[in-house]
Amino acid sequence: MFSTKESKPHAARKRLVSNVYSKSFIQSSSEAQELTRAILHERLLPSLDSFAAKGSALEVLEFNYAVTMDFASSYLFGLSNGSNFVQDVERRRSFLAWFFKRSEHFFWNQEIPRLTRLLRGIGVHLVPKWVDAANDEIQTWVLQMCRLAKQSIKPASESTEKAHGTPPVVYSQLSDSLRRSPIKPEARMDSGSVENDELPIASEMLDHVVAGMDTSGITMTYLLWEMSRDPELQTSLRKELYTLSPSLAIGNDSEVPSARSVEALPLLHAVIMETLRRHCPIPGSQPRLTPSKPTSLAGSPLLPGGVRVSAQAYSLHRNEQVFPDPEAWTPHRWLDADQDQKDEMMRWFWAFGSGGRMCVGKNFAVQELKYVTAAVYTNFTTSIVDDAGIEQADGYTAGPTGNQLTLKFARASPR
Repeated sequence: MFSTKESKPHAARKRLVSNVYSKSFIQSSSEAQELTRAILHERLLPSLDSFAAKGSALEVLEFNYAVTMDFASSYLFGLSNGSNFVQDVERRRSFLAWFFKRSEHFFWNQEIPRLTRLLRGIGVHLVPKWVDAANDEIQTWVLQMCRLAKQSIKPASESTEKAHGTPPVVYSQLSDSLRRSPIKPEARMDSGSVENDELPIASEMLDHVVAGMDTSGITMTYLLWEMSRDPELQTSLRKELYTLSPSLAIGNDSEVPSARSVEALPLLHAVIMETLRRHCPIPGSQPRLTPSKPTSLAGSPLLPGGVRVSAQAYSLHRNEQVFPDPEAWTPHRWLDADQDQKDEMMRWFWAFGSGGRMCVGKNFAVQELKYVTAAVYTNFTTSIVDDAGIEQADGYTAGPTGNQLTLKFARASPR
């Protein structure tokens, strides 16, 4: 879906899974609630509590990648079929090494794929051969999760394993959509038949799982950094979080508060929105093609069809007329604005894109970020140990230039 150029095929593929990414579906999903409870109370909070008890510092960028990968893969493939990177440190670091080494070489295949293939055919490798090995490792892992997900949704009479965890929500939706008849040609994937859809489904799932990891991991890292610089804001947010019922306090692990009650917290929402604005994880240009009919964009001369144009969140989020003092991280701008100002801010807010190409996982990502932030600051205070290289890199996806942020977690005083 992400690499589909033409609008109609892209829209057709997006419709295959858009239902399970809708806000109403996610907020009412018992599967999303259970995986959230399990990841927060069985993985995230015990890990942070261990560091707090020992007084040890934690490098949170890698840890946040682990948390967001666990959320994404659990929603895609089911809790027992997805990753457990929060607790499996060795597996986490192995994956991240593969992932980030290959990401340094995206340019060639993305921007000049034909030339890249042509040169490879005559022995000139613009992309090092070891990148292929890294890709193979990641693809094999995702394919394994797909197979586990497929096994877990078999009828009970056909399965030899007892069901555990949560169902593979996105995998099931995509599989079911492809099985329905008739299947429109533009919605088909590459295989041409339902029986041979294993690899196309795995390819789609790969895009979803990695997109759900690095962007949310970067966002969470900058949120923790900004919050760690403002103890008073931590206190204000904690006061708001204490209104949730049931509480997200450690030990209260049988359930989590409803998604709608978490969404309704205004300061939490402001913190998330301002982090996505000021530290957008994808500040780079988002390419689009002009439609076949000549089109004018922002007062430009008429552009013929098929012209590549782009906009970028970095620039849109720094419009001083809409976001005064745009380089400042100011969550209260979202609380103090009147409705007209909020509407204008949202018109320029582009962390997830807009229109038909808007990020399909937006609602899941925002809900995940809110729950993780709420869980952290219900239970802990955070302070900076080492933020060297915290400046965002200059790139399409932009994490800290130093690839690290080290914080100290301490148990918050009881309410």
